[in-house]
Amino acid sequence: MTDNLVYIANGGDGPSGITVAELDYDNATLNIVQRVTEISECHYLNLHPNGRYLVATTVDAGVQVVSFAIDADGALSLISRQPASGTSPAYVCVEASERHALMVNYAVGEARGNIRVYPIDSEGRLGAPTEHIEIDDPTGPNQERQDVSHPHMIVTTPDNRFAVVPDLGTDKVYLYALDADAGALSLARTLDLPPGAGPRHVAFHPSLPRMYVINELNSTMATFAWDDDDNWTRLSVESTMPRYYIQPAGRPNTCADVHVHPNGKFLYGSNRGHDSIVIYALDDAGLPRLLAYEATRGAWPRAFMIDPRGEVLVVGNRHTDNAAIFSIDAESGALTYRNSVAMSAPIAFKMV
Repeated sequence: MTDNLVYIANGGDGPSGITVAELDYDNATLNIVQRVTEISECHYLNLHPNGRYLVATTVDAGVQVVSFAIDADGALSLISRQPASGTSPAYVCVEASERHALMVNYAVGEARGNIRVYPIDSEGRLGAPTEHIEIDDPTGPNQERQDVSHPHMIVTTPDNRFAVVPDLGTDKVYLYALDADAGALSLARTLDLPPGAGPRHVAFHPSLPRMYVINELNSTMATFAWDDDDNWTRLSVESTMPRYYIQPAGRPNTCADVHVHPNGKFLYGSNRGHDSIVIYALDDAGLPRLLAYEATRGAWPRAFMIDPRGEVLVVGNRHTDNAAIFSIDAESGALTYRNSVAMSAPIAFKMV
């Protein structure tokens, strides 16, 4: 298998499902090698830790979680489906023991979302869920967006002991102890964000005990630290927006995605509305300092990725159906625009 394949979740009115593309580093482009049409609009996808399988969510047949085998050339073939019990599947991943897929539904119609756990066997096949959790905590002050619980992501801590769930509706990040033998989650603690923050995605520092939470509704980035006794502390909350930026009426900025550079020196987040990537330097303690903004060359950057080598950032502009490709200066953190590739509503990017 080539080591520069990118798996892209697509929605929208154009060709949807999953795109497999080869990242051409020299020419800063994505060359499509497969369009997976076995599923319709893909809302999220993630690679199995062993790199031989991929899991995804789709709106097919009342919304499903699906898995694919990845062949020697990197091509995908569908191998299993399970119902997702929701209407807006927001995230899916496979935890590090490789025994379970974890997913969240942002919502179920007009009702609150949920958290689910599915066994996944050694051949990548998903089984019936072993866990289903609904959060009924008080919601935040933004009643248009925080009327009920809206879990937006689920990912494990670097040691795989906890599943982390930022909930946009309740202004909290939930930490669930993961029982990888039973496929069960038990609430260990919650982390509070400012009222109306709307936590959406998290990212971890590659070497320090730091977690970064990007907050969709108030356009901020929060930094948390933890210690060996599982004590968590919020260290900072920084704006993702320029100080004097005036938001257009009827189109307030909302944040989406967050990633740390592999060298641990820089932190990036996406602004939808301002349509930019915010860039922070990270000091020796993992605390962010604003460096710059880079326009995404399109509208509504929902998701982006940094390649494992730390050389390229690819951002998906959902409303303008394009992926913009930037080179990364690993010494300064700066982004340099290289190219734009047309594709239908890019929603997520993953690279082995």
